[in-house]
Parts: sequence; structure tokens; C-alpha cells
Amino acid sequence: MTTSPALTLPHYLQPGLRLVFIGYNPAIYSAEAGHYYARPGNTFWRHLSQSGIAGRDVGPADDHLLPAEAGIGFSDLCCRPTVRAEHLSRDEIIEGAHRLHAELLEFQPDVACFSGRGIYQLFGRHALGLKARELASRPYGEQPERIGATIPWVIPSSSGLASKWHRERLDWLHRLSDAIGPPHPRRDS
Repeated sequence: MTTSPALTLPHYLQPGLRLVFIGYNPAIYSAEAGHYYARPGNTFWRHLSQSGIAGRDVGPADDHLLPAEAGIGFSDLCCRPTVRAEHLSRDEIIEGAHRLHAELLEFQPDVACFSGRGIYQLFGRHALGLKARELASRPYGEQPERIGATIPWVIPSSSGLASKWHRERLDWLHRLSDAIGPPHPRRDS
């Protein structure tokens, strides 16, 4: 597993993952709690449990267990915790996109699920060289590009700031669950 600098969250990435969830950057609350999507108002864990992707009910304290239990990892576009993603600098975003691209190429999860269109738009522009206008009209779901063998997916954000999309987010998680199949523990070779 790779880890990020102090005052952030570890990146739960390793070979053999079927799915990696990618957020913008850690919220200060989550970084202080030491777990992804830890703020109680964030619907991430409730929706992940309801979707069946993890194979059981899960919460923030399970983030480090899921790579081995269900082949699910976690990472962020940028490592520095902030109150809001717009507090990140352009340089941090560009550097984060390149770092994330290298991590995805190294670990090759089956699916890289970007939690929000904005995250994928930034990643696509800075890491994949795609045009902003092309990315602006993209629907949620599977994207046409590949990152090595990894299939990128985009779903609505689970942030409380994106609450109008929460029902749609759960629908997309069900579609993702259907696409990747039931959880299976990692098997080390």
C-alpha cells in the first residue's frame, strides 16, 4: 500500500483490486478522523452498503479492511486536506492528476470510480490530455478511455454539498455493482 504525506489519508492501493474509489481530496474532518468519507453527513458509506459492492454493511472504520475483504481501494486526486476542494491550487491539481495516473497504471485496479464529474474532468485534462469541452458533456458511468487496463467510471459525489444527486448516485452504484460483480477477497500470488 502507498501512503501520502502526514496530515492526510493513506492511499489504499495494491495489485489485484477490482475497484478504487477516487475523491477530490480529503476533507479536514476525514483526515483528522483517519478515515475516508468520515463526516456523518456524507452518504458514501450508506450508499456503498446499500449497493452491495462491499458485500456487507460498511462504515469509515472499514476503509483499511476493504482492499483484502472486497477488493476495494481508496485514493484522492489531491492529498492535501481542505475545507472545500476549490481551496486546492492549480499546481496541486496538476501534480495530483499525474500522481494518480501513475498509481493507477502501477496497481491496475479493474475499475477506477471517480466520485464526481469535476474530479474526472480535471484528471482527464491533466493526466490523459483530453479537451475540457469533450469532458464537459460526458454522462455518468463507464468512460471510453482506459488507464492501462483500468476502466474509469464517474458517479455523482457523495458530499453533502451534492445532496440533490444522492438518489442518482445510489442508482449509479447499483449499476457499477452489476458491472463488476460480487465482492471477492484478494488472492495474493
